[in-house]
Formats: sequence, C-alpha cells, structure tokens
Amino acid sequence: MQFLQASLLYGLFALSIPVIIHLLNRRRFRTVQWAAMQFLLKATRESRGKKRLKQIIILTCRALAIAALIFAIARPLLGGFLGWGSGKVDTVVLILDRSPSMERTEADGAPPKREAVLTQVATAMAELEGARLVLIDSASNKAQDIPSPDILPELSTTGPTDSAADIPGMLSTALEYLQEAKPSRSEIWIASDLQRADWLPDDPRWGAFQAGLAALDPQEVNVRILALSSRERNDYTISTLAARRDSGELILDLELTREQDSGPTTLPVTYSINGARSANTVQIEGQTVRFQRRLPLEGQSEGGHGWVSIPTDTNPRNNVSYFAFGAEVVSSAFYVHEAEVPEEVVEAVSRAAAPGLPNQTLTILPESLGHQVAWERSSLVVWQASIPTGPVAEQLLAFVKAGGVAVFLPPANDSQESFGGVSWGPLTESADGRYFIVDEWNHIDGPLRDGVDGTEIPLQTLRAILRREIAGDTATLAKWDDGSPFLARRVIDNGTALFLNTLPDYTWSNLEQTAVHLVALQRALTLGSQRHGAGFFATAGLTGAQPHPEEIRSRIDTYTEGDPANANHEAGVYKFGERTVAVNRPTEEDSLEQASTPDLALALAGTDFKLFEESTTTSDPLVREAWRAFLVAMLLFLIAEAILCLQPKRVTTLPNTPQPTS
Repeated sequence: MQFLQASLLYGLFALSIPVIIHLLNRRRFRTVQWAAMQFLLKATRESRGKKRLKQIIILTCRALAIAALIFAIARPLLGGFLGWGSGKVDTVVLILDRSPSMERTEADGAPPKREAVLTQVATAMAELEGARLVLIDSASNKAQDIPSPDILPELSTTGPTDSAADIPGMLSTALEYLQEAKPSRSEIWIASDLQRADWLPDDPRWGAFQAGLAALDPQEVNVRILALSSRERNDYTISTLAARRDSGELILDLELTREQDSGPTTLPVTYSINGARSANTVQIEGQTVRFQRRLPLEGQSEGGHGWVSIPTDTNPRNNVSYFAFGAEVVSSAFYVHEAEVPEEVVEAVSRAAAPGLPNQTLTILPESLGHQVAWERSSLVVWQASIPTGPVAEQLLAFVKAGGVAVFLPPANDSQESFGGVSWGPLTESADGRYFIVDEWNHIDGPLRDGVDGTEIPLQTLRAILRREIAGDTATLAKWDDGSPFLARRVIDNGTALFLNTLPDYTWSNLEQTAVHLVALQRALTLGSQRHGAGFFATAGLTGAQPHPEEIRSRIDTYTEGDPANANHEAGVYKFGERTVAVNRPTEEDSLEQASTPDLALALAGTDFKLFEESTTTSDPLVREAWRAFLVAMLLFLIAEAILCLQPKRVTTLPNTPQPTS
C-alpha cells in the first residue's frame, strides 16, 4: 500500500490519546476505605472481569477510529501494479512497447493494448499527485519528459509502429536517466505484451542493467511490469516470404498463420500490384500454410510494387504485407568441379542446375579456375571439389554472407579444410547387399520441403552405396537410416551453405534417377536469386527502412496513408529517391512465444520487480484511492464504541408491592 500524504502517518502517535485519557481518569478519584462498601464490592467482584474486558474493547475501538482517520487523510493507494510499500513517488519512468503486437484487441469495440495502457497510466499518474512522468518508447528509445499524463494518447511517440521493441535497450536508457537525474524515489513501469522476441531474456545487456540498478539505492527504485499478455481471440497474420519475376509473371511466396488451430477454414486474400487488385480464397489447416500466387505483369519490363492483405481481425497491424520488385534479371549459377570427376557427374549436376528453364544460365569451371566465378551476379555456386582455401575461400564466404547460396557436393579425395565451421569427413561405403536409405527429412523447411500442393519429394526411393560424412555444427535437413546427415544446412549471415553427401553417379547412388538433386538445386537457385531483390525489402525500424541523406522519402502504396511522424517505423512501400523499398514488420512480431515468469526472473535477477497481469478488456484503473474505506471503518468503530458505552436498563421493584395472583 502506498500513501499520497505519507508524512501524515506520523499522526498515528495520536493512538496514545485514548490510553492517556483513560489513565488520567483513573487518577481523578481517591480511594477511601468504608466498611459498608466491602459488602457491595464483594457482591460485584464476580462481574469485575467482564467490565474490564468491556473497557479494553471500548478503548481499542477509540484507538482504531483514530487510526482509520489518519489513514484516510494520508490518502492510501491500493493496486497490484504499485504493490505494497510506502513513500511518495517522485518520478515514474514509463517503458512503452509500441511494437505491432501491441495493437491487438481482445474484444469487439475494445481499444488496442497500447491505447488501453496509456489511459490506465494517465489515471494512475493523476492519483500520484506531483509525480514526474518520463516516457521511453520502443521506437525512439529516448527519455522524454511528459508535462501532463493526459496528453499521452495524443503524442506521436506513443502512436502505433511496425518496428520491434528492445526492452533491455530501453531499460538501459531508463537506468542512464535515473543515474543522471538522481530522483529521490522512482518507479520504472514497463508496459508490454511480454513477447519473447522483444524481451530477449538471454541478452547479455540484462547483466549490465542488474548491476547498474544494484548500484542505485534499491529502496528508491521499484520495477513494475504491466503484462498485457492476454490472448483471448484467434489472430491471423500474412507475410511475404519472397517476390520474384518469372516469364512475365510475379511469383509471390506467402505464409498465412493463425494462433489457434480451430479446424479447416478458408480466408479471402486480396492482392494489389501497381494499383490493380485481385482476390482468391486460401484454405488453412493447422496453424500455418505456405502458398504461391502468380500475378500477371502484362508485359511490364520495369519494376513495381504492391501489397497482400487479409480481412481485418484482432490485430490489423499484421493483416497486410508489402512487396516491391525490379526489372527481370537472369539467375546465374556456377558449377566448380574437381579435375578427375566422371563426366556423368558433370552432366547430371549441369542438367539439374540449368534444366532449360528461361532466364537461367550455368557456367561450368574446373577447380583450378574457381577464382573466375562472377560473384556479384551469381545466385548459386555448386562446389564439387575440395573446400577452397586462400582468396577463393574468402570470396566464397563473402558471397554467402551477402545472401548467396553455396551447395557443396562431396569430393572424391579427402579434404581437411572447412567452410563456416563445416568440413567433409571420411568416405564410407554401405555393407554388402545393403544400401544407405533416407529415413526422415524436413517436410516444411529447406530445399527438400513438400510442394505447395503437399506433394512429397520421393526421398524414400533414394539408395546410396557411397557417401562422405559431414562434420561440424549444422542443421540436419535430411538423415540416413543410421541417423547421420544426408543434407545439412549452415546459415551464415544472409546466405546459406548446403552440404549434400552423395553424388548423382551410379557408383555412388541413384540420385540421378530420383531427380532429388534437381529439386534441391532449383530451390537453392531460387533462394539465392532473392539476393538480387533483397534491396527491394527492408524491416521497419532498421537502417534499410530509412532513406540515405541525399534521398527524399515518399510513400507510394495504396493501402493506407500512414503517419509521417513515424515513417521510419511504419510498414509500407516507399520511394527513396530512385529506389523503391517495401518495408514490413519484423518476422519476430508474428511469433507466438512469450516471455515466461522464469524468463523475467532470469532477466531481472536480483531485482525486486512486481509482475502485474492486467486485462485490457476492463476499465479498472491501475491504482485506486482507498480513503473512503477507512472513513467507513472509522464510523463503524465509533458506532461500536457508542453501543458499548450504553448503560443497561435498570429494573426497580417497590417494596411491599402486592404481586398479582391468578
């Protein structure tokens, strides 16, 4: 419990007044021994204990009435958000999460979580008369003095954004402010929906915050978490995974997700490309469905832009995704092979990397000419030789980091080198009369995932005699029946390195007959081609979503006008000078994972924080004044004291009065 006028609690010393008066009253009379009174005292001795108890109760009621009056005029506050304690709050630092997930509503007509918490904070600050309010929002991460809590909903720094929140970063800013301002007593209020991607409980910055807070007086700084984490309704989201041109069409790779699997359902999806709209329905089973949509470009040779949307639901912030694309480019692949590789292997890999599809080229180079790979325009590099060293290794690593895809096929000879911490192990051969058989693989992610229509890659028909072991820290996308990896992946910055440990040669496997390598290489080529369109996509709040100093920003999509004050943190399609960039919310904002109580305990270890679960569907304030309850208690104590002070009614009987007879 906190008190707005805590200094008035010194008035509790007045509780001694009834006791002092009682003791003084006992000293007003002098005892005189009188023989006739001894008989009366003896007659009433049995009732003396009851009278003493009655006097004690009366005295207690008087003291409690005074205490209730003192508590009432000290203006106590009740509420889980402020917790229990005492003392007047001098400064409140509000950490406000403005990420897209805070725009969620849990009831029809209810305000978003962000708006609801602003109203509640304004009400709480009105109760904390004279307290200073400092705002640190997730978009600017700067401390801002707020002259009046009533203007919180009107500020541009409290409006909605599409960028992520960095809770440890904002708390570090709050700590710097407190260390510089040195308020006498302060509170840090964190308003967040506890999305784990925003809290980052494993971030090393939490340790620095804990140490900095411990250096301050722990009695002067309290941390309160207003957890707006309720999820009472099913929410749908849509995201654009990739946008690429193909023979006069724009191919969109899309993902539709929902929080709860409520059975099969269909959802209308609207597409807008250069202002022209179309729509279809998508069926979703489970929680996630990935699908493709081909949109005709009608002979447009230049670039364009657009958006994809679903009907507005619980959170309108994740119901739209933007895309942009440029002029059609050729997907270039390079195949580097060792000197003594069989001709059948070269032909099989070549047919898979360039099967005759339009706008695809393949350049075949021997290992000795690996330095001639055109790294800048390449999308895919197939390396079937010993892992390179020296300048070529550095160029290959830079290519992958920039978003390219490298597929490593096993060399005939042993190789001791590594790429990204992954290397080739020994060559192993299956037992006589036995084959290596693929036991399981990732059906959702990677180059061997199921098709858009759910068709599986025929990996169950793959048989191998020879394979080269894969050593290193990788993610296994497919494994043999003995548990060793068949296809492994290593993500390096923006690119991907894939290791496939058998060859399309009859002395190694039947990979050529199953065409598994063709699917894998074509999907790897598609993934690598996205690096050429990466300049058309950016994430809200990051550097790529902002114009260069010499560029002028203008928003060109037709979905909504947006807020110019928050343009750096708002999704949409923008023109930055001559560049067109589609800005979207971070993919982490669609995550369903929330920071648990153990996560908070780890992040705020050594901090006496209070977690307040608040439902945004209620209008209850964060704190309430409780002085009325104490006034009622005072009246009750006074009434009880008055009743106890009443003298019992005496019945007198006249002597020699005849009694009635029947």
